[in-house]
Amino acid sequence: MRAGLALALLTLTATALAAAPASASADPIPWQPYRSSPWTDSPGQVCAFGVAATIVKDGEQVRTLETYPDGSPEVQEFRGPLYVLYTNQSSGKSVVGDLSGYGWFTYESDGATDAYVQQHIGLRSTSATSAGRRVSGSSPARRTSR
Repeated sequence: MRAGLALALLTLTATALAAAPASASADPIPWQPYRSSPWTDSPGQVCAFGVAATIVKDGEQVRTLETYPDGSPEVQEFRGPLYVLYTNQSSGKSVVGDLSGYGWFTYESDGATDAYVQQHIGLRSTSATSAGRRVSGSSPARRTSR
């Protein structure tokens, strides 16, 4: 019985050790921490009133999948939790938004950003529509930026 148990443990250990390099090589581009910064939007910029955004929880990660010849990112992938407290600067009322999600961003040489987003995400731009959108003029202070 002990010999059978020892053989089973040896087989499980060998299988686990053999699988470890394969799973490590399956994700060759490492994820890096990414932290959003708080921001303020003036009245009329996004809403009729001013909005202050404070980061409540940020566990975002980013990795660069492609770069331009100068080393700047061309395609980036983002994931992770992001919760933001939005405060109406006129009334003081606030709400927490869940911007957690997953997305891929392609930064065009003309300054525009193509975004494909799953789940929630906060975008600040001069033009935006729904998921799988073309975003132009995105703010460098947000998740959609370079």
